[in-house]
This record gives sequence, structure tokens and C-alpha cells, in this order.
Amino acid sequence: MTAPQHGPLADAPLEQLFPEAGKGDLELIRLEGARMDEALGPKGPVRWEWEPGALYTDITVCDATGDRVEYALQVDCSEGTSAWAFAGVSVACGCEENHETHLVHTEPVHLTELTSLYEGTELGMAFTFLAWELVGWIKNATEPAAWRSRKGLPAPRATAVPGH
Repeated sequence: MTAPQHGPLADAPLEQLFPEAGKGDLELIRLEGARMDEALGPKGPVRWEWEPGALYTDITVCDATGDRVEYALQVDCSEGTSAWAFAGVSVACGCEENHETHLVHTEPVHLTELTSLYEGTELGMAFTFLAWELVGWIKNATEPAAWRSRKGLPAPRATAVPGH
């Protein structure tokens, strides 16, 4: 097994990662990856990780208190799996059992579900749909507390901030 590599999307060898994908798929991935970079502004570009058949990122946004929300986008077409893509939101929590984070919102897409509508560009369309979701979450800058309240989760325990 190859160790994951990482960097900006422009460095990801998409043609090698997704050899079955068409040119249109890869163009959509690059286009939407650039939109994600733009949405992050000076905090960008998005840092991606990849390995054969898979591409993923986790974007962590912290507020002034150190509370955080994490946005994830993953695509997996690796051998032995059913091709899928996923976007999700996780938040820090203060549960009795120290989980550290909770997944509070998900948008899964199985590429086979898109075949009849987007035959030949399922991968690119799934990535586009999920990138639009993720960009919306980032631009709306939803506070971690708002995501937590949707699931009735406790706030994270206060931690000492060095120098304060």
C-alpha cells in the first residue's frame, strides 16, 4: 500500500488517482477545488491528501476561543470499494466520554446513483455537488455552537490558552 501524499489540488495526479475518470470529471474536480481555495481566502489553499483511487481533505476553522468546526470532503474509487463521495461537518464536543469531535452533518453520494443522469461524469458531478455544499458551509461561517445545538451536544470543556 502506498502512503498518502498531500498538497494543493494542483499537485494531485488526478489522472493516475482516477484512471477510469473522463477528462470532464477531472476538469470539474479542478474547477471546484479552485472554488474551495477561493472560499478559504487567505486561509487557503485547501490541503488535500491522496492515494490510489482516493482524494480527501479536512478543513478546520477555529474561533477566537479555540472552539472548532471541521469540514471534510472525500472521494473514494479505490479498488474493492463501491465508488462514493462524502462531505461532512464535525464539531468539538464536551461529552463525558472524550470523543473530541462529533460528526453532525453528512452528505454521502454513491456514484452509481448518478450514472443514469450524468453517465461519464459521475465523479465530477459528485465532487461538484459536495464542493458546493462545503463552500456554502464555509461562506456562511456557521459557528461550532450552532452545529452542536442541532444535535444537542455539549460545548467542549474550556482549555487553558497559553499566555492568558
